[in-house]
Parts: sequence; structure tokens; C-alpha cells
Amino acid sequence: MALFGFFKPLKPVGFTYHPRFYDEKREEMLERRKAAEALQGDNPEALKARIRRNMRRQSSYLTDKSVRQQRVVRSNMLLLVIIAVLVVLTFVAIEVYLPRFAYLFE
Repeated sequence: MALFGFFKPLKPVGFTYHPRFYDEKREEMLERRKAAEALQGDNPEALKARIRRNMRRQSSYLTDKSVRQQRVVRSNMLLLVIIAVLVVLTFVAIEVYLPRFAYLFE
């Protein structure tokens, strides 16, 4: 019978570690403290992180649907006004300058 066991590969012994106590709140606090300390200082990486955080805060209005909706409506209205002004200017230019061009080509 030992002959059959010789051809089977050995399985590794499992290892499980269960910590006796884990304070999740303390770990989160330490992570927040570490992130805050990383933002302090004069090194370039801390400066980049502060700028990134501030830009993320300023662009948070995009997550608010009502503010974003108001901005989209305002942008669309501005676009329509610009198009209307351009159409009027084109019409006036055609009315004023087209007879002069027609006279030149005759």
C-alpha cells in the first residue's frame, strides 16, 4: 500500500492566523493620521497631494445633480445665444456686402 502513496504529491500544510484583537476604528484613525501627515510639509509630493485634494473638493459639484443640471442648462442657453448672434451678423453681412461683391463680379 505504501507504493500508491509514493506517487501522490504532498499537499502543503495550511496556516491560518487569527489575531486575538483587532481595533478597526484605531486602524482607520491611524490611516487618517498618516494621510494628514503626508499632506503636511514642504516636499513636492505633499504639495501635489494638497493640490489634488483641493481640486477634488472644488470639482465635487459634478456629483450634485441639481448643480450640474443648472450648469448644463446655462451652457446650452449661452450656446444658443452665440449661435443666434452669429446668424444675425451673417445675415447683416450678406445684406450689406453681397451687393458690393455682386457689383465687382459683373
